[in-house]
Amino acid sequence: MTSAELTALLRDCPLIASAQASPGPLQDPDTLVRIAQASMQEGVKVIRLEGTEMAGPGREKIRTPNTENRTPVTIGLIKKHYPGTDVYITPTSVEVDALLAAGCEVIGLEGSSRPRHNGDKFEDLVARIHAGGAMVMADCDTPESVAQSVAAGVELIGTTLAGYTEARPMSVGPDFDMLRQAIALAPGRVIAEGRYAEPWQAQAALAMGAIGVTIGAALNDIVRLTQNFVRAMQPYHGPVGAVDIGGTWIRFAVFQDGELTHIIREPLPQDRLGWIAARLAESGVKRLGISTGGTVHDNVVTEASDLIPGYVGTKFEFPGVEVFALNDGLATAWAHGLHYGGQRVATLAIGTGLGFGIVDRGRLLMGRNGEYPRLNNRAFSGGGTLEEAVGGGFRDDSPLTPLTSAGGIDEAVRLIQELYYPDVIVRCGGVGLANDIAGTVPSPFGENAGLMGAAMLAKWPMA
Repeated sequence: MTSAELTALLRDCPLIASAQASPGPLQDPDTLVRIAQASMQEGVKVIRLEGTEMAGPGREKIRTPNTENRTPVTIGLIKKHYPGTDVYITPTSVEVDALLAAGCEVIGLEGSSRPRHNGDKFEDLVARIHAGGAMVMADCDTPESVAQSVAAGVELIGTTLAGYTEARPMSVGPDFDMLRQAIALAPGRVIAEGRYAEPWQAQAALAMGAIGVTIGAALNDIVRLTQNFVRAMQPYHGPVGAVDIGGTWIRFAVFQDGELTHIIREPLPQDRLGWIAARLAESGVKRLGISTGGTVHDNVVTEASDLIPGYVGTKFEFPGVEVFALNDGLATAWAHGLHYGGQRVATLAIGTGLGFGIVDRGRLLMGRNGEYPRLNNRAFSGGGTLEEAVGGGFRDDSPLTPLTSAGGIDEAVRLIQELYYPDVIVRCGGVGLANDIAGTVPSPFGENAGLMGAAMLAKWPMA
């Protein structure tokens, strides 16, 4: 098979099914054969197989009526760990020769710069594969390894190892930045691979210029899929502490058996960390959620308004207690998102300031470093910002005086509707609950919405 013929097959069906499995009952050749057959039945032309048994005798069994009884084009690899090296995808000439003997059209091997067993060189393995009449797919981890692979003359580049070596941090989901750089270095040769789990991700990869997308666990690894569901469905079962820090008040509660108890509300103290530590000692909880103003990343306040002076740099850390801290608008939105499961839920928290967050199908929309949607800083047509127009801490009259369109609340709601098209907008906070705001519904948690947000962060952490 030629590179052009392989590209034509991928143009017809760019999905490459990786018929591999986690350790357990699926690691059975007959089972893996049926898994591969299921993908081929739906039009897949190229299968990624691991091990000589699957890449050799196994592939001969992978035949379906709609493929005219032909075996699939195979990208074969062998995972083998040797002492003194972290390279494990077809690491040496021994594995290369075994895959050539099995008849694989393409052989996958690690394309990183990490040293190999017995000093084997990547370039030599590529030459050996070419001499044996097969093509090479280099599983790369960085743009540098892509460039190295291109120089060695490989036919295919995979983004397989991006985030799986020390050279590059792991992204949440596919590493699209790595994919973009790989396509720029090797146009027409890149296979997107690594943490592709949803159809839109594969579609985006192809739109960016990938010629194919390898998908494994999301297609066929029942062990991995079960693990994901089990993790997501196991909340913390012990009591959790909840702290809601506003610009005027701080509150603490214990959440257990679906209820908030031991609720304490006091004016915001100067020693906020000391106050929280005292409440933790009194309650004995070992897990704590914190809902607070400002931007919070890794439990550190990285940005905050002047509503809480000297707040930036605060680190929520308490010995023996696991802490989950997040911006108050985001935390409260998380609780509402769980309550209204599956919908796109916006939360408008109006108290001393203006908080906002949105959850869409269980995903909290936020920046990588805890940044929250800046509805509060948006300009108000009547002058100033929306937060200054509606937040109780900025108003000369009573914070509970009914809000009017002149005060910006209608403008804020309209902006949310036009930007996000939520299924529901929930209002909360002292000012929010005191007003009947068109287009919104009151929080089902009443005045405890902030505490519930903190509690849900600790009980049902974000995946």
